[in-house]
Amino acid sequence: MHIRRPTLHDLNECARLDPAYTTQRVWQMNLSVEGANIQVGFQLAPLPRPITLPGVPISDDLLQCWQRGDCMYTARQDTAITGFIHLASNPATRMGKIEHHLVRRGLRRQGIGAALLETALQWSRDHQLRSLSVEVNTKNHPAVAFYTQHGFSFSGFYERFYSDQEIILHLARMVR
Repeated sequence: MHIRRPTLHDLNECARLDPAYTTQRVWQMNLSVEGANIQVGFQLAPLPRPITLPGVPISDDLLQCWQRGDCMYTARQDTAITGFIHLASNPATRMGKIEHHLVRRGLRRQGIGAALLETALQWSRDHQLRSLSVEVNTKNHPAVAFYTQHGFSFSGFYERFYSDQEIILHLARMVR
């Protein structure tokens, strides 16, 4: 596996990667409001059978992000892109946000995503960022598990985020 900054041709290949994922568990939100007390919790719930969900589509602005100089890296084996990561940063706040992080279906859970994340973390250190964040759908347990295994912690949520009224978990970690 070879990790590098993408070429213009690589961006087209990245945009064609399938963001779908399969899961057997989802995160369910429990909300309790009693007077001046609000409690929110998330519980991992098993599904009766595995489901495959479409994932978040890759945005059309990869070219603009690439031209702007965002943190973008691809993983390549032989002649094919096996994954990519895109991180947008805000130098004023010294924070970065993972916008895209995707590994080709059939090649997941082989260390490609971890290698891409480590490369983005090194880029963040080199650019003096303090923290990284990522937003993950509560139905995407594989992504939640991946990021928590790599030092990300729950830092909030958004209700009814997309047009389909999904709940999004916000995860973050220090760069160090």
